[in-house]
Amino acid sequence: MNDHRFEYANLANLKFIEQLYSEYLEDPSKVDPSWQRFFEGMAFGARLPAQTVCPTLSSPDLRVFHLIEAYRIFGHRAAHINPLSDGPPKPEEIAELKLETLGFKQSDLSQNFPTCGFLKEETAPLSKIVEALQQTYCHFVGFEYMGMQTPEVEKFIQQQIEPYFSYPMSHEERLRLLHHLNTSEVFESFIHMKYPGQKRFSVEGGETIIPLMHELIDEGGEEGVQTFVLGMAHRGRLNVLANILRKSYSSIFHEFESTYIPDTVQGTGDVKYHMGYSATIETTKGKPMQLHLAANPSHLESVDPVVEGQTRAYQEKEGSLKTSAIVPVLIHGDAAIAGQGVVYETLQFCNIPGYATGGTIHIVINNQVGFTAHPHESRSTQYCTDIAKGFGAPVFHLNAEKPENCLAAARLAMRIRQRFHCDVFLELNCFRKYGHNETDEPGFTQPLAYQKIRDRKNIRDLYRDQSVERGNFSKEEAQACEDEFKALLEKELQATKDLTKQKREVKLPKEQKPSPLLQHVPSGIPISRLKELTEKFCAVPSEFNIHPKVKRIFEDRKKMSEGDLKTPVVDWGMAEYLAYASLLTDGVHVRLSGQDSRRGTFSHRHAILTDQQSQKTYVPLNHLAQNQASFDVYNSPLSEYAVMGFEYGYSLVYEKSLVIWEAQFGDFANGAQITIDQYVVSAEQKWGSHSSFTLLMPHGYEGMGPEHSSARIERFLQLAASDSIYVVVPSTASQFYHILRRQGITSMKKPLMLFSPKALLRFPPSSSPLEAFDEGTSFQEVIDDPSPPNKPNRVLFCTGKVYYDLVQEREKRGASDVAIIRIEQLYPLHEEKIQSTLRKYKGISSCYWVQEEHENMGAWGYIAPKLQKLLPEKLELRYVGRVRSASPAAGSGALHKFELAKFLNEAFE
Repeated sequence: MNDHRFEYANLANLKFIEQLYSEYLEDPSKVDPSWQRFFEGMAFGARLPAQTVCPTLSSPDLRVFHLIEAYRIFGHRAAHINPLSDGPPKPEEIAELKLETLGFKQSDLSQNFPTCGFLKEETAPLSKIVEALQQTYCHFVGFEYMGMQTPEVEKFIQQQIEPYFSYPMSHEERLRLLHHLNTSEVFESFIHMKYPGQKRFSVEGGETIIPLMHELIDEGGEEGVQTFVLGMAHRGRLNVLANILRKSYSSIFHEFESTYIPDTVQGTGDVKYHMGYSATIETTKGKPMQLHLAANPSHLESVDPVVEGQTRAYQEKEGSLKTSAIVPVLIHGDAAIAGQGVVYETLQFCNIPGYATGGTIHIVINNQVGFTAHPHESRSTQYCTDIAKGFGAPVFHLNAEKPENCLAAARLAMRIRQRFHCDVFLELNCFRKYGHNETDEPGFTQPLAYQKIRDRKNIRDLYRDQSVERGNFSKEEAQACEDEFKALLEKELQATKDLTKQKREVKLPKEQKPSPLLQHVPSGIPISRLKELTEKFCAVPSEFNIHPKVKRIFEDRKKMSEGDLKTPVVDWGMAEYLAYASLLTDGVHVRLSGQDSRRGTFSHRHAILTDQQSQKTYVPLNHLAQNQASFDVYNSPLSEYAVMGFEYGYSLVYEKSLVIWEAQFGDFANGAQITIDQYVVSAEQKWGSHSSFTLLMPHGYEGMGPEHSSARIERFLQLAASDSIYVVVPSTASQFYHILRRQGITSMKKPLMLFSPKALLRFPPSSSPLEAFDEGTSFQEVIDDPSPPNKPNRVLFCTGKVYYDLVQEREKRGASDVAIIRIEQLYPLHEEKIQSTLRKYKGISSCYWVQEEHENMGAWGYIAPKLQKLLPEKLELRYVGRVRSASPAAGSGALHKFELAKFLNEAFE
């Protein structure tokens, strides 16, 4: 497609276009076919606004309509949205808004023209039309929405803001706005005075965020919202906690005290401006509203997908997707929203099944600086919100020093979200009173801006003085409002001082021995039930045209359940199906998401079947029982970072569920390393968050090169501490079944790092007999040699696929004195089981840890000291595996085989 084919269709060629258009109206065939398409598609050719009253368009009508459209499209460029600027460009300085460009002369200003429905009058002086357009589109709100959304959304916005965008407020409403500005500004200045030099990342300069959020919540209550799920970074977070979620001022002040110790049962806590919080408040009209502020680290915007996942889970928990009742709100910074790629990844969810949440309200606190970086150093676009254009999201650019206009825009944003379920952006243009934090000196890098800022009144004072001058309320009323709030803060501070006097003992968290995560969890189910479930999920409707190869897979699965109990016929795909089916019929919701997860990267799963003639789909695991839990499996966008964050957030909320993110190959999990490091592994210790989130990461060296071999086991083992996670490398289909079952039913909610196989999926020796799934069976953290030597001389410890390489090499060599022990769960390590297994092999002279990974990778660095202390005295644990390497795997199949043969030889020589 040639994107420049209509580049000549601009306002500079207006007279030529008008002439062609007149001919087109008489007879479309009179104009060239390209112009026919142009007039059919252009707004003035086919889509007039609903309020337009011009039945036919003459040349003057067209010019007025073009004028109106020009202001709708470009008026935001002339809006006064920057409180630090002397003013925006005048409309007449913007080429697209010049009267001459639009076919008018200055002398036309006094002439009457048709208003095309923009004003109530059918005709009006051009000057009045222009004045109304400027009052709407070039005042203190810049409306950017044309051409980004559907005609219905555009029409709704126009109905709400034209011909004059205003928000009539009562005396009571203005006092309430002043009160909210008071709480916002005085809270910050109070902390600044009482706790000088302490970081709080104040929102001063952008205090309007607090009344704006109050308005969103109040309007949401009127629009049917019951819950808001909030995500934001550090800037203004304490203010939001105190004045929106109503966390007590005394508890916040207490966290500033030098003697403060986090009140955590297990864990070390986090800084005060990272903590999450939940509360139920009342709107101004007395409606209950649940608010959830997600905990987050300093990694900017990383919380965005987490909030979307939490929202989706809240929406689904009641059994139906309640998108109107539960709304996500994300608060961004200007530099972060423009700079962090996860913002784009998260926005991509907005219309994707399985991830959409019915629209997100985005608030951007644009304080016109990123730590020390100027806007031109942070982005290449005019606005920091320009990413919204790619997703058709309306953007309202606001001036924080005009709080009444900001509230009106917030109300409109909420209405749009509820009616059209699209994202809406509110860009709050403001400034940052101090440096990045309160101890930072901003004058080093922004001297001119901070000369203005130091002399500037705060927003509360500006609004108070202007309102008193207009007679909206008296000076005495304003002063009483301020005095009352200051007295409250003093009272809360005294309560803090009393609390601080109570001494608490400092206790650092210790790992429990043995770990509570090693508790036995029976996960097998009766064979009869397994067969019944197999019968159900293999029963594809007769009218469904299943692919012949997939049909054969399900026929084979049915046979697996009918064979001898001791014959190892159940493969990994069948084991996974049985795990999910049994959990679903136990009432445990299962959600699986990842790139190609529906079929499976290795074509082993087939969770969703596709009719070969109609393209319709069928989900076998949703046809097991009438009252079963739902099975949701989604092919995710080609993203690791945001998708993993989304699924993690989902797992935090939907407690009775097994939530799985699957990497296409485990190597790609590091695309979400921030989510792994800052949330999945450490959230419980930092924030007290509990989750049974599961990562499926295909791992194994099979000669596929450095990008398709390693899920980096070593990194997860380095992160494992304080019983934070499970790290498991199963070697059989039944072990895979049991670990999934255990994760779904255990009361110990911990994330599971599950290194799943690739080659083993269709490797018969790794299949399991039906009896290994039976009632009374469970996951085995350590598996002894199934064929132990009578006179053992050497023990080989290993984990994962390399076990089968060792068995094959042992058979080839006839090494009957070598025992091979598998460690299936690397963390927490079941030391007692390892010791009891080792007792069977008294008198051994050598003991090796064997791995297919390189020496500086895999489990060796983690497990060596742990195994060494379990060995008999004077017996040294030795390493066998690939040599140290910067790259995780060889790029050539021949070199891969050479390395494998070399270390297998070392294991037995």
